[in-house]
Amino acid sequence: MVISPGELFNEALELESKEVPNPLDLIAIDRDCLTTTPFHSGISRLREIMRGTNKKGTVGKGVGEALKDSQNPDITIRAGEFQDGRTVTRKLENIRKLKLTQAQLLLASHQGTIPKEAYQELEILQDESLIPLTVDACLYLADLVAIVNEVYLDDLLAKGGTIVNEVSHGTLHHPWYGFVPHVTQIDPTSQDVMETVRKHNYTGRSLRFGVIRSFLTRHGAGPFVSFSPEFAKTLTETHNNAGNDWLGDFMTGHFDIIALQYSLAISGGRETFNGLVMSYLDALSKRKEWQVCEAYEYQGKPANLKQYFQLDGDKIVGIKVHPNTRDQAHYQHQLQLTELLKNCHPVLKTLTATPTQNLEQVFLEYVEDKLDLPVVGAAYGPKVTDRHFRRSF
Repeated sequence: MVISPGELFNEALELESKEVPNPLDLIAIDRDCLTTTPFHSGISRLREIMRGTNKKGTVGKGVGEALKDSQNPDITIRAGEFQDGRTVTRKLENIRKLKLTQAQLLLASHQGTIPKEAYQELEILQDESLIPLTVDACLYLADLVAIVNEVYLDDLLAKGGTIVNEVSHGTLHHPWYGFVPHVTQIDPTSQDVMETVRKHNYTGRSLRFGVIRSFLTRHGAGPFVSFSPEFAKTLTETHNNAGNDWLGDFMTGHFDIIALQYSLAISGGRETFNGLVMSYLDALSKRKEWQVCEAYEYQGKPANLKQYFQLDGDKIVGIKVHPNTRDQAHYQHQLQLTELLKNCHPVLKTLTATPTQNLEQVFLEYVEDKLDLPVVGAAYGPKVTDRHFRRSF
């Protein structure tokens, strides 16, 4: 887990504006939790800006930077240190100097004109006044939230009631199984969460759901086989459609069985899930047909496709999971998979309503058949009242 004190304060203010009283009183942070800083964020955005058209994709918050530095305690700040202003100050200066040096080397090695946006991020790395401001934010946050140890989770798991965990990224951003280099630095599959719960000897009931839309989306760079600008024009996106110099454009594509089967496989297999929760079902409400991607056609240079895909004739019907040896050979395999997917095109199937089933029913039945999991929850809008578990669950 990686947090940003500044982002937490911003979110708290937003929640208070929506009449949620004292939202920070509801938060407990493990003392070993990593902290990202303005300098992590600045270098993260600078790297992405300097990639030009060859984007990797990042939210620009510096989470990956903080994780990569976490083996060095001199440039790592953890929540348990928030009340030690002297230590936080020293580490912040170490982080700032390191990231500034990295930025200067990056700019010096760049051939061509340096984008003006890069200088805005460089100014952040040069700004020493951000250090006392960040120290104050850490001190203030430590007074407003609970900084806890492992016993807190033991006590929490022993209580009655329900605990809900949501991962922060889509599964296909997995650092080892995703389409590198367009990946995150954390496990987005919840497997680490389930393992933590097991290590704390939890004996209660655990349920694991895969949450998906009725169509696929992606922010920024990376392969997106079912991407369809024409289809995107028929949808209304009100929450996630912002693009910027480091995140990239927001893209929409057809529901993709191949991508979702692979997502389940790299998340521990469908047998580790209790079902699926489907959102944006309201997008089907006024339609007579709905297209889904159920195979790929490779249209690139000749390649050994069998090493990477399950094939049915000349069509790709599945992505093979490569053994994760966590070495350069595995990374190169995933890198080649990314390049192959960039040269794939979707094979679409059109679903239509029948005399006995409306389009939504046809679609959900199709999903359950192809993914071999029940759709147990459905969402038809952004409000709590728009979401419910299905009667079958």
